[in-house]
Amino acid sequence: MQLLLLTKVPLYEENFERQLKQLGNEVYCSTNVLTALKRGMIDKNFLNQFEGIIFSETLYDSEIQEIMKQLSQETIKCFRRASESKHEEADFLPFDAWIPLDIDLCRLREILLIAELSHMVNKGAAHVQQVAVKQKLSELSLKLKQKEIVYYLIQAGDRTVPREEISQQIWEKAPTKSVLASLSKVVSKVNEKLENEFGDEAIQTIWGQGYRLNKKFFDYLENDLVDVQETVLCESVQQ
Repeated sequence: MQLLLLTKVPLYEENFERQLKQLGNEVYCSTNVLTALKRGMIDKNFLNQFEGIIFSETLYDSEIQEIMKQLSQETIKCFRRASESKHEEADFLPFDAWIPLDIDLCRLREILLIAELSHMVNKGAAHVQQVAVKQKLSELSLKLKQKEIVYYLIQAGDRTVPREEISQQIWEKAPTKSVLASLSKVVSKVNEKLENEFGDEAIQTIWGQGYRLNKKFFDYLENDLVDVQETVLCESVQQ
């Protein structure tokens, strides 16, 4: 997700910000935006670029209440970072999730995922599945460009995708020899990293046509998607 971390002390958030980035999130930590929001001087178009806002423990509940009045709760997820005791005292605030101060990476990933899926439940199962697929990809030891290519092939289903099409979509430039060479290197790296999981090539090369994902990869994804979606739906009903 693209996250806006609002705090009065940016240096205090360094470790937490690092955790968020380790999970693949883009994070913008700011005190200036906080000040602008409190004064009602923020550009709404600026806020629309973020999928979630995290309120630091350095903020008072009263400050957060005023800020949240300016936010569209339908499009922006709101998180509060605070101690467990603070959570119990201020559970009247409408946050998508609370983030404990001493949280580890696994728990943080789980909280953000559940919040994102819950937020999308009302938008249809297809959106929930997209997020669940991305979560499954995050469990693999792939770099950003490698994940982007795999996700694009997932969306293509059993269609063989031309190398030129993938290059254009992922690198957003004309498929030159240099770009196509980079694509080949990335595909080789993906297959090398996922050899233990699938035994064969995760990305299959169809000579003269392009690339497509091995059916084993789709089986890997489908194993947990139904369980993830049912868990989120159940939690949403309980809330």
